[in-house]
Amino acid sequence: MSDDLIRDVSRTDMVDSRVAAILRAKSGMERLRLAHEAWELAHARLTAFLAARHPEWDRQQVQTAVAKRLSRDSS
Repeated sequence: MSDDLIRDVSRTDMVDSRVAAILRAKSGMERLRLAHEAWELAHARLTAFLAARHPEWDRQQVQTAVAKRLSRDSS
């Protein structure tokens, strides 16, 4: 594995300069749409994950857990 790849995956808190350049070229509305789509995808995947992980939970319990996770609630 190259040093560049190791460095890139170890810094998940930074946006790659190539991605940043692409995002800067987009309009504010396009960036907002991308952010919303990413949130929707995260919500859908987390919902499916938690429902599969906790089959005993009803829909409301799953949605409550998803909301807590997405709002960074640690309780």
